[in-house]
Amino acid sequence: MEVLHFTGFIKGVSYRTCLAEKLQEIDFDSFDIKQVNTYGLIKSPTTEIAYSQWVSPKRTRSYPFARIYNTYNSSKVITVIPVIKDEGKDGDRDKIQYSTISWMNLLNVYIVLAYYQTADKSNKKGQANKHKLSVQEFDNEFVKAQILEILAYHQSALHWNKKLFEERFTKIFEKALDCYDYISEQTGVMIHSRTGMDKYLQKITEEFEEFKNISLKGSQSASKREALTAHKLEYLVDGLKATFSIENYLGGIYYLTPDEIFFENGMYIIQESKNTSKESLPKLPDIQDGLFKLILFSNLDSLILNGKPVSFVTKLKLTGNKIIGSIVFPDASAEELKDFLLINNKIFSEKQKAIIINLRLEAEQNHNLKLKIEIASNSKNYLLI
Repeated sequence: MEVLHFTGFIKGVSYRTCLAEKLQEIDFDSFDIKQVNTYGLIKSPTTEIAYSQWVSPKRTRSYPFARIYNTYNSSKVITVIPVIKDEGKDGDRDKIQYSTISWMNLLNVYIVLAYYQTADKSNKKGQANKHKLSVQEFDNEFVKAQILEILAYHQSALHWNKKLFEERFTKIFEKALDCYDYISEQTGVMIHSRTGMDKYLQKITEEFEEFKNISLKGSQSASKREALTAHKLEYLVDGLKATFSIENYLGGIYYLTPDEIFFENGMYIIQESKNTSKESLPKLPDIQDGLFKLILFSNLDSLILNGKPVSFVTKLKLTGNKIIGSIVFPDASAEELKDFLLINNKIFSEKQKAIIINLRLEAEQNHNLKLKIEIASNSKNYLLI
């Protein structure tokens, strides 16, 4: 499969979400990261701040982007990310990557670095004899202390994130490793060797740029690996794979991989695809995840392939079971939307119809974004008009 390598430039990001769910409000004094929803709105006597939290530093686990999407319209946005998560010797171990920081910098999202303070031995079915951890919980006071700082902070998320990583990252990472040593002693669960992580931290301590280099090399490699892998439910038989090296005006570089890219009528279509073969429309977090990934692509000021600028548009393709016909936003008129919903009246639930109406608004309100809804290619019921 051919892989295209693009470079792009982005000056700034402007985006309005229309599918964000209502944020549950909570007073700062009673906020406890171990008990609150995975996203919401923190209220203080003088201001407010929208938050989301990650359950792993790895972006592909548990829809962290969908959670941030729900907070993105707020005036100030934070996201709580663990520096490392060790699930035990028989599980995964993931650590935060610099490319994640780049995403948040560019999207003006303040990062709160967290570590897991407590955990239990996993009692899940089939794991009794395995070295696996579960019910991992953050240090709430440590998280709240950073949130309190950000509430009073008047510079950009980029400035906060840069300062946080340059001045505190290694100490927080060491604290996380110490906690895992303690958790291992208390639970009897063996964890991954600390030696490699200590060497990793030593490199970062010697030169912060090394953290960028190590992480970005990993990010670039992952990007290329992903570009060569067609996921089972994406059905990318007619698309190309591509990697993107994108710069901003501050000189930062990050690597992204869309699901696929097409070339049609002199234009490249950068596409994220969300598919369900059982439902008539992908789940809302799936859709939000796809939209969030397209925010940066839709805000690209220029895109270069083989040294030459190319025209492009971004698109989210949603495919589901039993859908009759197809529709593309913002191209479709209000009348065409009405007809599409009418002919699929028994296919879509009322909630799904509301999602589709808001998808049209999102496509209309944001530059360079298209949305397409159509039947899944593996659907058993082909009802076409």
